[in-house]
Amino acid sequence: MNFDILKKTPLYDVFSDLGKRIFLPDGIFYWSGRAKKEADINGTIGTAYGYEKDFIEGGFDDWVPCYLPEIKKYTKLSVNDIVPYASIGGLTDLRQKWKEFIIEKSLYDLNTEEAKIIHLKKYISNPIITAGVTNGIYLSGKLFLNSGESIICANKRWGNYDNIFKKNLGIKIKSFQFFKGKRLNLESLKDAIFEVGKIQNKIVIILNFPNNPTGYIPSVQEAMDLVKLIKESQVELKKPFVVIIDDAYEPYVFSDNALKNSIFYELQQLREDIIPVKLDGITKELLMYGARIGFVTIGLKPNWISNDTELEILINEINNKLEGINRSSISNCNHIYQAITEKIFDDVGFENIFKSRNKIIELLKERYEKINLELNKIDNPDITIDPNSGGFFLFINLNKEKYKAKEFGDYLLRTYKVGIIPIEDETEGINGFRIAYCSIDISQISEFINRIKAALINY
Repeated sequence: MNFDILKKTPLYDVFSDLGKRIFLPDGIFYWSGRAKKEADINGTIGTAYGYEKDFIEGGFDDWVPCYLPEIKKYTKLSVNDIVPYASIGGLTDLRQKWKEFIIEKSLYDLNTEEAKIIHLKKYISNPIITAGVTNGIYLSGKLFLNSGESIICANKRWGNYDNIFKKNLGIKIKSFQFFKGKRLNLESLKDAIFEVGKIQNKIVIILNFPNNPTGYIPSVQEAMDLVKLIKESQVELKKPFVVIIDDAYEPYVFSDNALKNSIFYELQQLREDIIPVKLDGITKELLMYGARIGFVTIGLKPNWISNDTELEILINEINNKLEGINRSSISNCNHIYQAITEKIFDDVGFENIFKSRNKIIELLKERYEKINLELNKIDNPDITIDPNSGGFFLFINLNKEKYKAKEFGDYLLRTYKVGIIPIEDETEGINGFRIAYCSIDISQISEFINRIKAALINY
């Protein structure tokens, strides 16, 4: 593949060296795909096949992938949905359904925003399936950044970002102060953008709302200010931007004042060379934590191509790049959970999935309201609570002169039998702890906070 259309776009310009050179060659999957359609006798598939009756007592005459009969005890799915390899980019039908799911999640009103709906349908890539959102973050890092280059990220972030970017990939993290008072610190973000812009021919940012560890989601106005800042910065710097959106906790919004859907959608509408990359998955969306099925979707721009034929070629070229990274790292992803997700979408439908999930969202919202109510009762000048409006977590800052987060976490666990995640990073100016209220029953929240209150006094 020559990538003739892709090479003419700003997307190609922001690729790392790996992103430019990687591709999916005409290997096993290419020849096996052709053989399925063209061959009378197929010797391309690296999966053991046989007539079921030859290896299963009482089996049928069906030609199926060989399997252990015990597996039938644990699922009603066909062996064809669980035993064979999934395709490199994921099951084709599931990828299409997830694309439709992304559009459904946009919350665009069909009656008033039809142009946006069409735009979104047409100008996003086919989602590629990864081994969870974590693998999507890793893939994005490999795709866009070389070792030694910088990604811009909030100082209050999921710790695994540092593992992935800094320790695994050798990418530098340029931090910005996440909060200024109770608001998103846009001034600090702007400073980080222009500092990186002095030394790099592209700007790569990763955003995470609801944020882990704080549970922060911008208000609608803050989100618009953020989009405006990114837009104006790109125009001034005249360099392409990549904005990676970690949407792992996307549906869990508990405050009426918070942005209700991913900021990906607004960034995707911009005409400037601002390329949004959406990372989401069934881990939290469909509450299948161990399934490890994530999706990477790239927002495209109409001015990159001149007709629908070029658009189709571009999407195929992007797909080849992403599948090339999958093939050379994880090969492909869990087949059974892809099959389960596809069947849920087919049998249940988006609307009923939302209804079922809303019960869990309401359950977590009650805990969110209760824990914030209890925390606000604490009159202690040595702690502050970061603004939070969704996700699974919130964050409490400790006075570093009086408390060391890890020591306090140890004291709290040993003395009061309460578990929290202490986060202590002098370089980033962080000293506090994350509470995962998602896993605490509402009946235990008052006691949980009372023990923390006592520990703060007696430490």
